[in-house]
Amino acid sequence: MISLRIRAALYAVALALLTVPTPAQAAPAVSDSALTLTVTDDGSGTVLSSTDLLCHPAGGSHPQAAAACAALDPAGGDLDHLTGRTGVMCNQLFQPVTAGAEGLWQGTRLHWQRTFSNLCGLHTRTDPVFRS
Repeated sequence: MISLRIRAALYAVALALLTVPTPAQAAPAVSDSALTLTVTDDGSGTVLSSTDLLCHPAGGSHPQAAAACAALDPAGGDLDHLTGRTGVMCNQLFQPVTAGAEGLWQGTRLHWQRTFSNLCGLHTRTDPVFRS
């Protein structure tokens, strides 16, 4: 049997090991750009998608956050200046959708809204930002 003194010493050592301070963890990076992106069907008013995009660092619920941020950076956050996709032929089906972006881009308030003739037109002009 372990004597009472030995047990007390073992408990003291274990307690000391449990209370040793650990190095401070780095605070999570704070994004300077946070946008809520929505796409709404103009005919029914139904929200087709809504996602949060964080940039610098990339994150949020956007499925392609890094690619979306990489597309927004050279445009300075101006969604009208996105490169989009080239070489895509869209059909002439008229099913208008409205895309919107609301939030902050590099600390500056951003409100953007545009209507496109259909989802193909939206994605051709804004891909990958509104791709969800």
